[in-house]
Amino acid sequence: MSVDREPGNRRRLVGTLLAATAVATVGGALLGFFLPTAVGLEELVVLEMTVPITPSSVGLYAGVIVGVFLLTLGLVVAAVSHFDDETV
Repeated sequence: MSVDREPGNRRRLVGTLLAATAVATVGGALLGFFLPTAVGLEELVVLEMTVPITPSSVGLYAGVIVGVFLLTLGLVVAAVSHFDDETV
C-alpha cells in the first residue's frame, strides 16, 4: 500500500495536537475558575492526593492529561503505520 507523505502533514498534525492540548488547558482553567463558586468544591482528590481547585491547578491537570493521552495515541498510530499490510 502506498502512503502519500507530504512534508507538511507531520507539522499540521503536531500543530493540531498542540492546539487540542491548549484548548484542554484553557477549558480546565475555566472549569477551575467557575467550579468552586457554582458547586462549592474546594479541593479535588486524584490518586489519594488532594489538589486545591484553582484555575492554574485544574488547567495544568487537564493539559497534562490530554497531552499525555494524545502523545501516546500518536505513538501507537506511528508504530502501527510501519507494519506492511500484505505481510500481516
